[in-house]
Amino acid sequence: MTLKRADILREYGITAGTLGSTAGQTVMVAVLPILLARYARSAFWIGFAVGGEGVFALLVPYWIGYLSDHLHPRLVTRFGRRTFFLLVTAPVMALAMGVAPFLRGYWAIAGAALVFFAALHGYLTPLWALMVDAVPNERRGRVQGMRGVLHSMGIGYGLVAAGLLYGLWHPLPFLLGSLLILGMTWVTVRAAPNEARDAIMHEEAPGFGALWHDLKERRAVPWFLFSNALWTGAVDGIRPYFFLFAVVVLGVTVAQASLVLILLVVGLAVGSYVVGHLGDRYDRRMLLQVGAGITGVAMLAGVFAHTLATTVVLMLVAGAGAAALIALPYPLFTSLIGETAVGRYTGLYVVSISLGRIVAPMVVGAAIDFGARVYPHYKGYPFMWPMAGVLTVAGAAALSLSARYQRRESGSR
Repeated sequence: MTLKRADILREYGITAGTLGSTAGQTVMVAVLPILLARYARSAFWIGFAVGGEGVFALLVPYWIGYLSDHLHPRLVTRFGRRTFFLLVTAPVMALAMGVAPFLRGYWAIAGAALVFFAALHGYLTPLWALMVDAVPNERRGRVQGMRGVLHSMGIGYGLVAAGLLYGLWHPLPFLLGSLLILGMTWVTVRAAPNEARDAIMHEEAPGFGALWHDLKERRAVPWFLFSNALWTGAVDGIRPYFFLFAVVVLGVTVAQASLVLILLVVGLAVGSYVVGHLGDRYDRRMLLQVGAGITGVAMLAGVFAHTLATTVVLMLVAGAGAAALIALPYPLFTSLIGETAVGRYTGLYVVSISLGRIVAPMVVGAAIDFGARVYPHYKGYPFMWPMAGVLTVAGAAALSLSARYQRRESGSR
């Protein structure tokens, strides 16, 4: 094996934690609601348990990013600047996920979700920042594309394998997901490079006040973060309700719905890999706009998807566009922020993801409750699609504003 090939495998290896974290997160937002439905009073309260618990973790990504930029040299030498936090948070995620199916009562299960998502928010920032530390900008599209493949596989575990495993024994998808989190974290830690730009990152990282002042001066960045929150919300907002939609509207079982989702997962994985390579050759922003447009239009039309066939077509079309939303936002974001204060800027990026995950399930849940007046027979579940479509289109509009501000800021320098 040549050195170049070894470097490529190492770059791909640092993204391995995405498989475990996405698998765990998907199980907690897609399968856990089935347990919550026994105790929740309405769809809104299911959304609150899945998304509302993460409110307490909104500031965790930023401060984890700050600490990883300023970690004590002894800890850096022994554990690694970013990997130290992966080693701390992964066991917490695995434990919270593993005990969740054995709990009884709404607030007990919601409490497990709180612990899981708090740890998840602390896990994602160092995981994502590793790519900036170890991968040059001209390869970040491809590496992020591989992360998109692993992200899709994690979704596949949560939406396909977990549904089948749930039919065998309810705790099984949670327990295996916990093992996946621990195993994939070990791969990432082993693949992380020993050499780090520790001194550079420490010296150049601005203080808290300076960072927020920089955001005021560079308005393209917060608008981009807002667009990312909307896209995340569009995708994650429907996941807590998909199996319920399948049972109530399509009349299939959870296991049958999982089999149908195989097509979507494979499409997302292949699409992310292809789009990641395209992102290193062509304009990433343009590809994002096209992907958001395709996904938004498909989801807006989803209100009419009441059969299995139309739902499959909807997911295939929406998934084709969603591949760009998975593979390209972070590489584009890193080109906006540059190479300083990577941990804290990445923390803000993860906050935007967290914000989408927190708000969207409640917004989509409220849309379902409203839609019950129009589709009482379907309990309003078809309304989850157009709500997600509105979020996607709004994200595309925010991206356009970000591009406009970036052009102005570039011209004023």
